[in-house]
Amino acid sequence: MIKKHKRVRKGWMRRTSRIYLTNTVNKGKIELLKHFLNHYQNAVNYCVQRFWSNKDFTDELATKETTNNIRERFGFTARLSQCVAKQSKETVNSQKKKSGKEQRMPRMKHQAANLDSRFVTIESFDGYFDMCLKLGSGVPNIVVPFNWTEHTNKFRNGGWELAKSIRLGHNENGLFIDLIFEKQRPLKRQDGKLIGIDRGFNSMLYASDGQQIGTELKDKIKNAGKRRKSYHHFITTEENRYLKQLNLNNIKTIALENLKKVKMNKHGKFSCNMNRLLSFWHYAKVGKHLAQICEEQGIPLVLKNPWKTSQRCPVCGNIDRRNRRNEKFLCLGCGHTDNADHVGAKNLEFLGLAEAYSLRSLPSKFLWE
Repeated sequence: MIKKHKRVRKGWMRRTSRIYLTNTVNKGKIELLKHFLNHYQNAVNYCVQRFWSNKDFTDELATKETTNNIRERFGFTARLSQCVAKQSKETVNSQKKKSGKEQRMPRMKHQAANLDSRFVTIESFDGYFDMCLKLGSGVPNIVVPFNWTEHTNKFRNGGWELAKSIRLGHNENGLFIDLIFEKQRPLKRQDGKLIGIDRGFNSMLYASDGQQIGTELKDKIKNAGKRRKSYHHFITTEENRYLKQLNLNNIKTIALENLKKVKMNKHGKFSCNMNRLLSFWHYAKVGKHLAQICEEQGIPLVLKNPWKTSQRCPVCGNIDRRNRRNEKFLCLGCGHTDNADHVGAKNLEFLGLAEAYSLRSLPSKFLWE
């Protein structure tokens, strides 16, 4: 998105911390903000439909004609109309990454407004609360107090700076604000080694240097009983706790397998019980959190194609699907034995050192070296 005003801290790392306002804001203010968010959501969806129908997928800001139409239709101020149009454009442009049948008109399903310094001011609060938000310029002109949480203090004490923008939203848990913290990116590490990391269900992470992270997670998932949303939150918490055990000392680069479409076309190939267990395999969340940890430590994370990585022998280079039996690896060529996930991690390390995305892209002579 082309912005009228460039971000002051462009290129900095950004993290969000959510604070619920149920216990700090009275019911009258909550109802007022809920009504505003519902009205804001309708305006965004109206603009999304307008941009999609006109096939306006450009990165340019909305025209004055569009913002005037929003003002007349929803009674917003000129500034808030520009904010609605900008968020709508970003929603529409999110479909650019998709292709073919995957492209469809998006909808703003959740009530959330991205508000910058034109609409909100974050100040200290004289009284029982730590801080407050002063809203205006089309947003309900009220003061919203809040207290720092343990999660926000982690950023405040870690050298992160509070941004001037927030996200105001409402979900099934109540009214919330997302505070945005920013920090300058560290320099990339110049010393260390490259390792490969395999993501799996039996071991959450298996590194080529022998580190096994989250081996106890599978048993905890099996003890979950029936599938329920509350247990997904527990498993996510456990995954984040296990990730802290990963030793990244003397690591220069990480080669991670790309599992973006790993579950595609797998419908009907597993039993109901296995599908329930696999629903707790949060490989995308683990990958995202690992990427954030690497970003904060200056470690580049490169994605590699997992094709045949657990079937290729890292010793002789023999590729045969019969080499792998469940979690055991036995090379039919040289007799090398190992854990299949460890073999996959070693081959990911091999791809990282060869600077190749997939085993397919390498000449045959390199596969057997």
